[in-house]
Amino acid sequence: MSVESLFDHYYQRATTPIRNTKFGREQRGSLDIRHVVEDDEFRQMTHKIILRDGVASCVWREQEWGLAENSLDVTHFADGIVSQVSLRHTGEEVTGLKVSLTRNEWLISDPDFRLPFIFGRSDMETWYRAKDFKMRLNRVRLAWDYVTKHTFPVRDYGIDKAKAEHVYKGVKYRIELDEVIRLKIDGDLTRNVEWRSELSGDEVRDLFAYATGESWMDGWDPVAGVINKR
Repeated sequence: MSVESLFDHYYQRATTPIRNTKFGREQRGSLDIRHVVEDDEFRQMTHKIILRDGVASCVWREQEWGLAENSLDVTHFADGIVSQVSLRHTGEEVTGLKVSLTRNEWLISDPDFRLPFIFGRSDMETWYRAKDFKMRLNRVRLAWDYVTKHTFPVRDYGIDKAKAEHVYKGVKYRIELDEVIRLKIDGDLTRNVEWRSELSGDEVRDLFAYATGESWMDGWDPVAGVINKR
């Protein structure tokens, strides 16, 4: 199913009268913007889904978890690649960060009907934790598969691999971890990824400002400028 079809199906479900949602749609030039706010009394989620000239461009999500803890997610779609940044925060203090990489064809419908899509598979997911006024790499996993629950942890509790190789369903991953996450992907899609393993407090604040304003609509470049190796 195309990303655009996933968006259509989600919005159709969200506008069903039995759902506790508020929704709307607007056109800003080439942008088709759909808003959905859902409150099930346990959590509140707000989505903004953007198509540019009829093509999936980006999705923004804000979720309230309770006890003043919230999360912000921004997902961008470009050339079949899906890039996502997620920030966990209390007020304006960011306590955690996740950056993920997947592909358009690996997105699937959410079985719980709460989200426009979930990752059916992903190439890489990385988690960062705030420590000593910086955001430092805490976990890395490759080749997540929602159906089989397969994954290949590179850094996790009790696991810390400086270098590793892994093959899953015809995709070969080679990764090295030091000051930079160096990932090489081979298969039907060949790609090199180099993300930093530590971010400064100012850089994290820049990401928070990006996700809380509307500059996220303009593209992924501000995120890439922070997380990519310099």
